[in-house]
Amino acid sequence: MQIKGNTFVVTGGASGLGEQAVRDLVAQGANVIIMDINHARAELLIKELGSQVYSHGITDTTSESLVNEALDGGIANFPGSALVGAILCGGILSPKKDQEGYGPDGKLTSYSQFKHIVTVNLFGTYNVAQQVSQRMLNNEEMGADKERGVIITVSSICGLDGIIVAYGTSKAAIAGLTLPLARELADHGIRVMNIAPGPFNTPILKTTDIVAPHCLFPRRNGESSEFSKLVLNIIDTPMLNGSIIRLDGALRT
Repeated sequence: MQIKGNTFVVTGGASGLGEQAVRDLVAQGANVIIMDINHARAELLIKELGSQVYSHGITDTTSESLVNEALDGGIANFPGSALVGAILCGGILSPKKDQEGYGPDGKLTSYSQFKHIVTVNLFGTYNVAQQVSQRMLNNEEMGADKERGVIITVSSICGLDGIIVAYGTSKAAIAGLTLPLARELADHGIRVMNIAPGPFNTPILKTTDIVAPHCLFPRRNGESSEFSKLVLNIIDTPMLNGSIIRLDGALRT
């Protein structure tokens, strides 16, 4: 899949893993549509990186109408550039502060907490994936393999290894979406891949009091640049489809 001159959507693109993906896609000559609720931070990236980056405004990925507006706005902003990819990094780790847990000291996960995190992480991911796919169906076939696009979702080893009830369940569901969605879109030349990161040095770690263990080797947290390198490799490699890649330095939680 060619990067240069084409358009990619990055959810959660204003910070963390998503921000680095934006930076590296722009460096490769791509146009990028950022979807993020942190519009102020997205605007700073636009000022820094220039006209190859677009943000429609505050975009809640669980809203069909807001995602539709952001996609239409981004496509119009990059005329002649095909929308060929989506890197879906947006998500939350912890519930809202005003949502109470239950049990001793309120430490157990309540229904409202569970529902909120699953809605943002799982439904938000699928909402964008579906609306991007709908537009990719109209792309001209590209290359010898007649590709039309690629969707890269982000889960977590927390989902694969079964920790943190709401977050882990939402991420397990995103990982579980990979092969069924790849099968559904295969006849249309659209690939679907999933990256399951371990602990990375991103702002999301600062939103919780959970202390993440270091990876086995390298004995450290991951860096956003390592995630982004994998994203670029997935985009560039047509045989990568329908699979989950752990990016965790052999850590098992």
